[in-house]
Amino acid sequence: MTITPSPAYDDEIDLRAIFRTVWKARTAIFIVTLAAAVAAFVVSFWLLPRKYQATAYVFIGSPVVEILQDTGITTSPNLPDIKAVVQLAAAPGLLQSVIRDPAVAEARGNEKIPIADMATASDVGKDQLRLQVTDTDPQRAALLANTWAKKVTDTVNATYGVSDLAQNLDSQVLMSQQEYEKAQAALEDALSKNQVVALSSQLDSKKRGLDQAWADNSRTTSVLQDLQFFEQSLSGVSGETPLSLGDVLALTTLRQRSLTVASDTSFTLLIDSASYAGFTVSKALAATAQMRAGLQTQLTRLQSDQLRLEQEIPQLQRDFSNANAQLDQFTTKRDQTQGLYTSLLQQQRRVAIVLTQSAKVATVSVEAVPPYAATSPKVLVNLAVAGMLGLMLSILGALALEWWKKE
Repeated sequence: MTITPSPAYDDEIDLRAIFRTVWKARTAIFIVTLAAAVAAFVVSFWLLPRKYQATAYVFIGSPVVEILQDTGITTSPNLPDIKAVVQLAAAPGLLQSVIRDPAVAEARGNEKIPIADMATASDVGKDQLRLQVTDTDPQRAALLANTWAKKVTDTVNATYGVSDLAQNLDSQVLMSQQEYEKAQAALEDALSKNQVVALSSQLDSKKRGLDQAWADNSRTTSVLQDLQFFEQSLSGVSGETPLSLGDVLALTTLRQRSLTVASDTSFTLLIDSASYAGFTVSKALAATAQMRAGLQTQLTRLQSDQLRLEQEIPQLQRDFSNANAQLDQFTTKRDQTQGLYTSLLQQQRRVAIVLTQSAKVATVSVEAVPPYAATSPKVLVNLAVAGMLGLMLSILGALALEWWKKE
């Protein structure tokens, strides 16, 4: 029975040979690894520049804003997530605004500061933002950290805060003030042109004239009726008959009454004690006829005046009502705009007090101070990295040298 030998593979890796080669070169590998570590130690302590780290903290929380029950104003700000604030703080635009700050520009002079490599933002818990700046100058590191914290605070408050409530209210107050001033000016102009006072005076005068016409008409009619009664009492009496003393007195009384109601009399009647005997019935009737004619003319004029006044007064009343309504419109609008302006002013004062006390979402809780000691140069990390790198390079070198010898 023939046994076929297994084929040999030339490309198999012999780990034992590799271990033997590495073990043979162990001294050189140790020396190279130690040299790399020593070099990293020297560079970390003597060659790398000293750096200082300043830290500022920003608090992100809910502002304590009161609810103004009397004005109906409430505030409910949307608080940002702390992770979103970290991203916002590390935004290139915000970091560049820190470099462009006048105080920072004066501190750095002509030196270019890679702010993106120097600044580190991180969250501490749910409501604290840590801003760290590493720089070769401790004073400048603290300045950069504080300026950065202020920029972040302003940006967060502008984005998530409630200060825009006061700004909106200020614009409303300004608009209401302008509307009130316009309404006041319109009211003053309407008062200067309105005829309410003149129409009221005319209406009162017309009403008094109508009342007087009514009274004069009534008195004139009464005198005419008494004259008719007096004439009826003399009917059937001879014209040459002398008047009795009672009739003379009655006629005299009628004459006096007719004079009081007739504004323009064209008759005269003079009776004295000497003419009693010669005053006959015919003369008395002639006098009454003359008085009747004057009183009738007076009555006609009074009726005409009364009719005219009765027609003019309703039109004056309509004109007065229209003018008064127009004036009321201007007055009502002025009062409404004044009330709104006053109310908004009161709201503005209350909101200003509340927002000034506590209306910020972000505040600088801890300011950065210039550090006294430089930050650790991370010697252990540098030693580990350099040692690992030296070890790997020395092993590769030993293997390469062994391969070259075989070839």
